[in-house]
Amino acid sequence: MAPPKATASPAPGPLGRGSRNRVADSLYDWCRNNRDLGHVFSQEELLDTDIIPNRDITVLLSSVQHLVASHLFKLHDRTGGTIGWELVDQEKAKNYKNLSRDEHMVLLVIDGAGSSGIWTKAIKYKSQLHARILERVYKQLEAKGLIKPMKHVKNPGRKMYILAGLEPSQDATGGAWFSDGQLDVGLLDIMSKVIEQHVAAESWQTVEPDEADPQPASPGQKRKAPTAGFEDGGEERAKAAKTDDVPKTKGTKQNTPKYEPFEIGYTGYPTARSVTNHLLVKKYTTTVLPQNAISQLLEVMVYDDLLVKMYRSANDDEFPDDYNNNTVTMYRSFKTPAELQAEHKLIRDKTSSHERTRKAAYRKEELEEIGQGGSSEVPCMRCPVFDICGDGGPVNVATCKYFDDWYSQIEEADREVRGGRSASRDKDKSAKQKDKSQGRDPVKVEIELDSLQQDEDEIS
Repeated sequence: MAPPKATASPAPGPLGRGSRNRVADSLYDWCRNNRDLGHVFSQEELLDTDIIPNRDITVLLSSVQHLVASHLFKLHDRTGGTIGWELVDQEKAKNYKNLSRDEHMVLLVIDGAGSSGIWTKAIKYKSQLHARILERVYKQLEAKGLIKPMKHVKNPGRKMYILAGLEPSQDATGGAWFSDGQLDVGLLDIMSKVIEQHVAAESWQTVEPDEADPQPASPGQKRKAPTAGFEDGGEERAKAAKTDDVPKTKGTKQNTPKYEPFEIGYTGYPTARSVTNHLLVKKYTTTVLPQNAISQLLEVMVYDDLLVKMYRSANDDEFPDDYNNNTVTMYRSFKTPAELQAEHKLIRDKTSSHERTRKAAYRKEELEEIGQGGSSEVPCMRCPVFDICGDGGPVNVATCKYFDDWYSQIEEADREVRGGRSASRDKDKSAKQKDKSQGRDPVKVEIELDSLQQDEDEIS
């Protein structure tokens, strides 16, 4: 009669690295179903799972040791000097199989750095391995697809490594505006223009010109004479009258839309969230730009005086930018869409391959810098939104875009006048000093020249 088969003990003891431990497997399944990856368990938490028979510490330590050897648990130091175990994903645990001791040690060090990556000098210090051994380990881990080199934007000269399945953190890469550790100036330039055009389109309302409503006269323009003529003495008065008649040139559109700012208290200006959604819908780039990157670019555009900040109360379905005041930041453009299009066209024309187009663009830029002259240079005299300009409104002294340019032009003109007068006085003074040094009196020299001219006339 054959002897009876031996049955496995319900309380398994220490097992080898490749052995099966049913209690450990059940413990891991419970942890995986009830806790998130990365959670650190204490000894009491594991005993409270009711997986360990009779809450036996020996069985718990045996199961935990098996999970640590299988890389499903990772040892952690807890506050108070106790030990904890971190829950690890099964796919991640497979990376540690069939590794040598040195490879396992280096991979653990790189894994501990997370998405920040780690410098090779720090790896050498923590692993205490020789430089030649480390170079061989790096090549082997890269060949197995477990690690990859990375660059840190703050330390581009350092050789660093990160796990192959991770993306470097924003602090390491510099964010969405960096590419291979370098600031992507081209992307910044393109996206700033796109954002400014979008914000400008949402910052102004289009007003169709009404032919029945005559536009007010602006300084420097002539008023059209009425069909019935002017009153007596009309010829002189007609010449002095100012009108609204603008000479028409070729290519001028008669129904060009006009723009006016919104009324005071308008809350429909773009926000960082709406601008981000607009870029995602239009797909201007192949990469997705996060909202924090768009917020950074908007702040730069405010600093460059391209946009201005405005604030409103947060709605119930959005997060406020300022939690203390419960407000959302809005952005408004100084320029209208038509002004931006003309500005971009001027920039393109300045780099055109046609010489005539380039000359015309530079000439137009010079004329814009010179201005119209006279009282028309005063911003308020030709402001299109003069009637709604006031404190607290969308247009006011603080947000006026015309004053800074006007003051700069006046200051530069005054400086040139003062410089010209000073140079003229210095020139006259130096000439007189030169004559005196040579023993000549300017008055006497002029008299001598007159007498010589008279003698020549008498001889002839």
